[in-house]
Amino acid sequence: MLRALRIVLAVAIFLGLNLFFLGFVECTGGLAQIQFVPACLAFNLSLGGVALALIGMTLLMGRIYCSVICPLGVFQDIVLWVRRRIVRKDFAYRPGRPVVRAVFAALFAVLLLCGGASLAGLIEPYSIYGRFATHLFEPLAAMCANAVADLAARWGHPCILKTEIFVRGWAAFGVAGVSLLAITVLAAWRGRLFCNTVCPVGAMLGLLTRAAKSQARIQLDATKCVKCGLCAKVCKAECIDAANGIVDQSRCVRCFDCLGTCRKEALSWK
Repeated sequence: MLRALRIVLAVAIFLGLNLFFLGFVECTGGLAQIQFVPACLAFNLSLGGVALALIGMTLLMGRIYCSVICPLGVFQDIVLWVRRRIVRKDFAYRPGRPVVRAVFAALFAVLLLCGGASLAGLIEPYSIYGRFATHLFEPLAAMCANAVADLAARWGHPCILKTEIFVRGWAAFGVAGVSLLAITVLAAWRGRLFCNTVCPVGAMLGLLTRAAKSQARIQLDATKCVKCGLCAKVCKAECIDAANGIVDQSRCVRCFDCLGTCRKEALSWK
């Protein structure tokens, strides 16, 4: 139930953001204002309240933002969904890389403070996905719209106007293409590796999650667990150490994929 609800919400927000990015639906632009970094950097009362709400949500429920609201996180989930239908590949528990996460988070902060927002955007998830949508998906959508317009004209319904295919600079197009390839390969290979090593938002939310001791979280009941490792095999964050009965809450993105795999009901969300 939790997993199904998470997927429905994630798909709805993801579709709404893409419709906004591609210029089809303006009313979904409000979804862009609930992204973590833009909300934290905004100097106004409304978005400041959004940032506090996102922080409060993380303190209460952990990194659910990463699986529901973040478009780059949902994109990686889509890549994994496609990969599972092509080749079967299980995950396995791997220790976290707190030093690597701290280095990238510090680099991101330094770049922002020194006026290098464009460079900082190379590792910020909303900026990364924004480049995907603006420089790659928008021209592709225009090509598809023009193909539909051609078909409609051939069938005697020339009511669909063609759209100009516009590329906003080849350098930006190249950066977006390389980023898309890198994120896709990382997601297909190691699930949420980017989120738990490079992403500054993941580092920040991970710290908040680790600091909150009384939040709702994935828990392993040692009295029921038989250490079969099924939960670790589906954990795309590679944060479930079934052998020792430990879940690294700072890396868990609350996707709830593991809850339905345990045959002994040793895993719970409470």
